[in-house]
Amino acid sequence: MPRHHGLSRRALLRAGAGFGLAATLPSFAFAQGGSGWPTRSPTIIVPFAAGGGVDVATRLITDRASEALSKRFVIENRGGGSTIPATQAVVRAQPDGYTILAVPTTTVINPAFRNDIPYDWQSELMPVGLIAKLPFVVVTRKDSTVKDMKALAEASRRSGNPLTFGSGGSGTVAHLAGELFGLRNGIETQHIPYRGEAPALTDTIAGTLDVMFCTLASAAGQIENGSLRALAVTTAERVPSLPNVPTVSEQGYPGYDVSAWVALSVPRGTPAEVVATINRAFTEAVREEPLRAQLGKLGAVPASSTPAELASFMDGEAKLWAKVVTDAKVRME
Repeated sequence: MPRHHGLSRRALLRAGAGFGLAATLPSFAFAQGGSGWPTRSPTIIVPFAAGGGVDVATRLITDRASEALSKRFVIENRGGGSTIPATQAVVRAQPDGYTILAVPTTTVINPAFRNDIPYDWQSELMPVGLIAKLPFVVVTRKDSTVKDMKALAEASRRSGNPLTFGSGGSGTVAHLAGELFGLRNGIETQHIPYRGEAPALTDTIAGTLDVMFCTLASAAGQIENGSLRALAVTTAERVPSLPNVPTVSEQGYPGYDVSAWVALSVPRGTPAEVVATINRAFTEAVREEPLRAQLGKLGAVPASSTPAELASFMDGEAKLWAKVVTDAKVRME
């Protein structure tokens, strides 16, 4: 389910090709772990095809982290299977730090929809750290009378019809973000899944859908040219690329904080000093302002965490989305 994470493949690859970060950023370095890791190039497995938001954000951040370690990470794309085959490959890899998973939100959502997953991510993966979040923006047609999220809910109640909303696919974070909004308001919703965000945006502009929960990068052009109105961003804080668009939380829904995200994990049993070394490299990378600016152009927000913080965060996300799936009676369409 890669498309809900960002721009089209062609646009993202074009964007990524222009980011010559290594030549423009000051170098930084720190001591390697006690094991001397890495002595060769580690591989980061991205469970999506090349060109999606998770892939490009991971590549940008990884390029910068490579500078710290003087060893270039190798990105390997293994798309398909709702991220399960790629995750299983990392679970089965040697726990030596040379096989790393770019963990997407899908990892913690999957168990809410299926019971045939051949691994337990909580016990078989070791968290390393969060590296980026990909917020969503709620958009509606330009001539809609709805100006904010409270008015959106009220309009749905008055009409007596379900709130129709689109997303780039069933079971995606954007889909569940809409279901969560419906639950918070006690209103009926009707999710319309699309194969990617572009056709859903077209129908939102035409007024076929009430709203769409969309990645920032995909909707930015239409918001800028006025063909879509941005009602809210879904993160707890406003995002730099849309500073005048309030959050859902600001509009009377405290605690509403939703985004796709990408983190790093390794096979359980990887030495603690290796985990710490990877974490330091990526934490330093996302602090660099030029990198943060480039990620912002992709609709991504740099993030970092300790391994323990990531474990707690992923556990909370898993519980949140499992409850939403249950309470909203969500089914894969």
